[in-house]
Amino acid sequence: MARRHYKLPSLNTLAAFETSARNGSFKNAARELGVTPGAVSHQIKSLEQDLGVVLFNRQHRGVEITREGKKLFSVLQQSFMDISSTLNDIRNADKRPIVTISATTAFSSLWLTPRLTQFWKTSGDISVNQHVSDIQNPFDETPDLRIVYGFRQKNNPSLSAEVLFRDELIPVCSPAFLEEHKDTSIETLATLPLIHLKAPDDRWTTWFSWFESMGYTDKISNTIEMNNYMIALQTASEDAGVVLGWKNLLAPMLNRGTLVPFGDHCIPAPMDFYLVSARVDRLDENVLHVRECLLENNIQK
Repeated sequence: MARRHYKLPSLNTLAAFETSARNGSFKNAARELGVTPGAVSHQIKSLEQDLGVVLFNRQHRGVEITREGKKLFSVLQQSFMDISSTLNDIRNADKRPIVTISATTAFSSLWLTPRLTQFWKTSGDISVNQHVSDIQNPFDETPDLRIVYGFRQKNNPSLSAEVLFRDELIPVCSPAFLEEHKDTSIETLATLPLIHLKAPDDRWTTWFSWFESMGYTDKISNTIEMNNYMIALQTASEDAGVVLGWKNLLAPMLNRGTLVPFGDHCIPAPMDFYLVSARVDRLDENVLHVRECLLENNIQK
């Protein structure tokens, strides 16, 4: 077997390790791989025994990668990305250039798709495919570009991460709902029907943390729960309640008047949106072109 020729451990253990290190969690790695967290833990333990080192420190609330683990992760991730890029080149050698981008449903609908529409008008010879999902890194095939919120691998030398923008978080509702509830104080807002987003990723700001940032610590309404942000926005536009909105991201809806700010309450989002790819010197010219166009057309410009 090839792995024996190269003196490699089981490729399954390497895949389990890379996925766990990238996600920062055995549980999230298991979700991506379609196995149980116990199976991932078993693979990691087998790899640690093979190498004779500890790759993760097990803690009460998760795992923390060790120095040896970080060293292995950096090499593995770059190797997997190189393999993926080479395979993609082989598959598409005689095809029209294709660039893949992953983003969440809301980001794709509100920000990415309008910009790609303009891109296709001037660069129609490049096909851009979107991988749309609200789960971080859900795809077996690594996309050329990823748009992520709160990037956690800033010091990874195998990746390039450029800030697209940092948004502001405001409460938004329909014009009819605002007309019906003219008292827009923070105290009144806390009692109104609030549309809560229940997302698997803990990076997104919740109503609870938003109110806390506003200095309000009393009880708030927990009326409506959604697991999809676009559905939450649609629910708010149909006069059902107030949803936590991204001021710049929702600019098209705010400009059309589909949604309106509820009062002047606003906090800066705690993290940035990033455009992530392999190192720039490893990108082909088509990916570089799409990347540069997106960076030139971010919200702040």
